[in-house]
Amino acid sequence: MKKLRKVAFIGLLCAALLAACKQSDTPTAALTLDATALYQTAEYQVTQDAVQTQNALTSPTITPVGSWTPEPTIDRTRPSIQTPTAEKTCNQAAAGHPFDVTIPDDTILAPGETFSKTWRLENDGSCAWSRAYTVVFFSGNSLGAYQTQALTGEVQPGQEIDVTVEMQAPTKPGVYQSNWMLSDPEGNLFGIGPNGDAPFWVRIEVSEAVTSTPTLTPTVTSTPAPYQQGSVSLVDGDRLDLDAGVLNPADETRADFSFTFGGDPNYVLTPLNAVLWAAVSEAAPAYADCVNANLNGNAIGFASVPAGTAVCYQTSGDLIGRFLIKASAGESLSLDYLTWTIP
Repeated sequence: MKKLRKVAFIGLLCAALLAACKQSDTPTAALTLDATALYQTAEYQVTQDAVQTQNALTSPTITPVGSWTPEPTIDRTRPSIQTPTAEKTCNQAAAGHPFDVTIPDDTILAPGETFSKTWRLENDGSCAWSRAYTVVFFSGNSLGAYQTQALTGEVQPGQEIDVTVEMQAPTKPGVYQSNWMLSDPEGNLFGIGPNGDAPFWVRIEVSEAVTSTPTLTPTVTSTPAPYQQGSVSLVDGDRLDLDAGVLNPADETRADFSFTFGGDPNYVLTPLNAVLWAAVSEAAPAYADCVNANLNGNAIGFASVPAGTAVCYQTSGDLIGRFLIKASAGESLSLDYLTWTIP
């Protein structure tokens, strides 16, 4: 019995071993790996590891270094443009209304014809024009006019004045222009225009076909008026300005003549600054007498004072006048003078 059990156990053991050997002879199928699944599994694992690591790390606390103050915004708004107030210059003229009172530009005249040119000027400056202001020839053709003439009266800023110059057309046909400006007592020239430095002018055409003088409207009066008059007593070395009636003017260029005593002859009157004069026979010559007198630039000398002698003159300002020699007392000489102007 006991022997039978042992044989049965050995038989079961052999059967088991035989079955195991038979199973190992059957090929086992190889495990196939899915790449997408593998990749997803790896990505998932890495993500999980990162999350776990991130959770394990303590979040850092950001400490501000310092407070930040925003810079102010620059105002780019352009300021409004301020228009400066223009200050008027002292001496400046402007064209009046009308400007050419007589002889408008390109007036046709006969050869040698005389005419009166009148401009109307406005004092556009800040200084008043006194009678010491003059109208002077500037350039072009003087048309036979006196090159310096005093104004006929004072002109306040904003006022107008008519300035008249007596002229004569040349004898040769053609177009002629004469440019003129104003001058202050110091000799500074000024005129019209935006800068007050432009001359005013007259432009004429001389033609032999003209046989009569054109009618000028309005007519300009030529009645002379006293400009300066008075009495003066001269001593050796004295100078007299007959335009302003000033004895020994500070500006020597404005003196019209000088008086010297004690030479040979004793009394000598010498013209200055292109003054012309001549002794005349009339006891009290009128304006027309002096205009028509044969004036020259010679000195007048006499050994004894010829009381009552009349002398016609043309001043350095081109004004016509006369003086009468009254008397003498030793080295002094007294005379009465009268300077005319055309208004």
